Amino acid sequence: MRAIAINEFGGPDVFTEIEMPTPTAGEGQVVIAVKASAVNPVDYKVRDGRGAFLCPEFPAILHADCAGVISEVGEGVSGFAVGDEVYAFSSGLMGKPGALAEFMLADARMIALKPNNLSFEEAAALPLVTVTAWYSLYDCFEIGPQHTILVQGGTGGVGHVGVQLAKARGAKVYATCGSDEKCVIAKSLGADDAFNYKTMKTKQMVKQATGGAGFDVVYNTPGMDSIDQSVVATAYRGTILDILGDFPTQPGFSMKWLNFSSVFAGRSITHDVDQEHVGEILRETAKLVEAGKLRPLVHDKIFTFAEAGAAHEEAEHAAPTGKVVLSSHW
Repeated sequence: MRAIAINEFGGPDVFTEIEMPTPTAGEGQVVIAVKASAVNPVDYKVRDGRGAFLCPEFPAILHADCAGVISEVGEGVSGFAVGDEVYAFSSGLMGKPGALAEFMLADARMIALKPNNLSFEEAAALPLVTVTAWYSLYDCFEIGPQHTILVQGGTGGVGHVGVQLAKARGAKVYATCGSDEKCVIAKSLGADDAFNYKTMKTKQMVKQATGGAGFDVVYNTPGMDSIDQSVVATAYRGTILDILGDFPTQPGFSMKWLNFSSVFAGRSITHDVDQEHVGEILRETAKLVEAGKLRPLVHDKIFTFAEAGAAHEEAEHAAPTGKVVLSSHW
């Protein structure tokens, strides 16, 4: 099969097209004929060596997000058949080749039928970011109608899903974005209000949205750039949820008695734990999508697999709105 791989760590130009053996489904596995994938920060951090410990063996096929059609079903797999359209968050890290290839081997517990109202490209934008947001907002915190939440990065990959998942549970949802145009998009996704962080101070946001009390929850998705402002925004004894492991440096963190939780969505891939829950999340996500309660935000330019380097460059440096997606056209 054809694949896009890296043989060393480096810039976007390290991707090269290679021939690899087509995988065969073992017990509990399926083979997916890949139709689309998406770029996540973990992908370009693995590519350039910052996340070297997560890299599959060279030649390494990257990308954990996958949407495609099942081409083979292994022994012991039930509920799936050849020809099913699925999406997956199952491979692409630590010895498990990912989706930048014609075919990908997947743990059948970590896939689900693709939402029937989405294209493959739209579906491929969802797995990693939705699992991340689900872990944070539903499993770690149990967001509900009694909460106010500020999503930092409301039109980013995880952030735009976080807005929608919080709203689906009835929370009062606010978002920060990097432009007035992105604020409009965040509100179209369900945010009750959105603030341009380039023109409004965090204290102003807190006063406008909560009367100065602060948000019950701040969901910090951009990382270190906004983690300390999250401390400013959170209410006394409130909670900061994070996805990149960047702990606050503000002294006010302990003074406000804040709680802090950070998740790594890839734990089921890297540590072989709780795989069934990933499949459950993808199934429940499909229901939300088909009910009109969640939609992927896809960047306006779709790349081909052969353009993987350009897609990484766009995702990391162009401040895209939503997810950068690749179609498996070669």
